[in-house]
Amino acid sequence: MQKTFLKFMMFELVERVARFRLLLTECANALLESAPGLHQSLLAECQLLEDRLLEQKSALNSLFSESATSSKQSTAACETLMETTYARLQALSQVLCRLKELTVSSETHLFLKDVLPETLLKQAGEHSVFLGPEGLQEWDLPVLPNVLFDRLSIFQKNNPLAWVGLCQSYARFLLESATALESLKLDLLKGQKKLAGGLTEPIAEALIGHAINLRLLGPAYYFQALSEAFLNRDQAFLKVIEPALFFGLNHQNFTHKNLVILHEACERSKPEPAAELQPLSEEALASLFRAVEKVIPAKYAFSEKNMQRAIQLQERLSEGILLSSTPLFPVEEVADNLAKNRHKADFSIYEPLSMLTEYPHSPKEIVNAGWLHKMERGPIWLYTIFNEGQRAGFETVLGLLEYQDHLLRKSIETSEIHRVLVCGQ
Repeated sequence: MQKTFLKFMMFELVERVARFRLLLTECANALLESAPGLHQSLLAECQLLEDRLLEQKSALNSLFSESATSSKQSTAACETLMETTYARLQALSQVLCRLKELTVSSETHLFLKDVLPETLLKQAGEHSVFLGPEGLQEWDLPVLPNVLFDRLSIFQKNNPLAWVGLCQSYARFLLESATALESLKLDLLKGQKKLAGGLTEPIAEALIGHAINLRLLGPAYYFQALSEAFLNRDQAFLKVIEPALFFGLNHQNFTHKNLVILHEACERSKPEPAAELQPLSEEALASLFRAVEKVIPAKYAFSEKNMQRAIQLQERLSEGILLSSTPLFPVEEVADNLAKNRHKADFSIYEPLSMLTEYPHSPKEIVNAGWLHKMERGPIWLYTIFNEGQRAGFETVLGLLEYQDHLLRKSIETSEIHRVLVCGQ
């Protein structure tokens, strides 16, 4: 497996272990009051998972050596560690799902209000989120008329970067109700059948659903969906859907070095595609994304302009600055205007002041900025964990994740207040 991709996936795993600990801290009082024995057992489980990670320090540090690829032994150790640790996290998450004290945050609903506004949900009905276990395993969802349900991993309840996975039910609704998408699915199946591509109806439906989410959420969805698919060993995603999503990113003119680097690393890390499961042709993919563009109007889509704003925002996370808004003009331009015009007879201070007016950023822009920042800093945080003392590295990254979550959630909340003040609704 290619080193860049291994580092990406290992940090995803380490982050989930860290979020398990943060969640135990959040619900400590409730557990100590109602089930102190359970609290101690869960803490012991968390300690055991962290110890297992630290035991593989040598193999994990080999990811940062100068050679282009890891040794087979180191790669095998990392893959085994991912598989066993993630399986244990899935089991533990089912225990925590029983805690009634843990609920979906208000900022989650503000994020979804931006991605799926009432005008878009008008025919689908209400959209609701509930906390569930980690992973993509089947989970009984309530069936109610005119209500869409999505599940959020209990470990990700405070992590806005994971909320991009909460539009799956809307994609399924569109697939069931939009005639154009049903025709597209039949065309894809027919085309792949001629080419002996092995595309099944469930994979075709999943592909269309992912394309809808990419249209709504932009590159952040690509990063999130790829990490979930790899941890859950979704071979159909890796072989068919990932190449399609990368095509869709280029189709929508989303260009960023981390998208290219991760895609190329993923390509070099995949097993060879089985003969019965082949990626779609570029012609079929172009038809797919054109059809999705017709179903999701441009005003609801994540656009090139949104992407440029997200790129500009990402550095604020390192500086601890809210991402909720940006001045209409750079401060330097305002200063120039003031210097040139302040001595004129008709000079008014209100002109330079008006240039400092700020516009609110959308939650989609904020979360995409968060993912871009994570892609830049994730490898550094991973190195920190295994090279800053026995447990000091873990504590450092725990603090970073907790602060980043707080900053992103506060940015989403503040941007909504700003939007209401500006737009009056």
